[in-house]
Amino acid sequence: LLSQISMVRYRILSGQTADTSGLFESMEKIKIKILESLASVYISEIFLNIDDQHMSEAEVSLNKAIEINTQNGTQFWLSQSYYLYSEFFKRRNNLLQAREQMNKAIEIMKECGADGWVERYEKELVELH
Repeated sequence: LLSQISMVRYRILSGQTADTSGLFESMEKIKIKILESLASVYISEIFLNIDDQHMSEAEVSLNKAIEINTQNGTQFWLSQSYYLYSEFFKRRNNLLQAREQMNKAIEIMKECGADGWVERYEKELVELH
C-alpha cells in the first residue's frame, strides 16, 4: 500500500498525472505506525503539489498527518507535516500562519537533534519575513 502511495507521489512530484482516488483508504489499511506516518506525509505532499484545485484536500491531509504523527509519536514525520503545512500557508499568502507552522517544524527538529533540517528550515523561515 505504501508503495502505491509512493508511486503516486513520485508521479505528481515529477510533473506527471496520477490517480489520487483511494489514497486515504490505502493509508487507513496500513497497520504499521511508522509506515502510516510516512504515508500521511506523502499524501499531504501529493495534494499540496498536484494543482491549486486540490488545496482543500491538501489541508485535510495535512491535518490528518499532524494527527497521525502526534498519536504515533513519530517526531520527524510530525515536523515534516508542519513544514508542509507551512508550504500550504505560503501558497495561500498567509505568511503569519506559514511562519507559525515553520517554527513548529523547527522546534521538533531541534528536539530530534536534526541540525541539518533545523538549519534548512531556519533559512526558509528568514525568507518568509
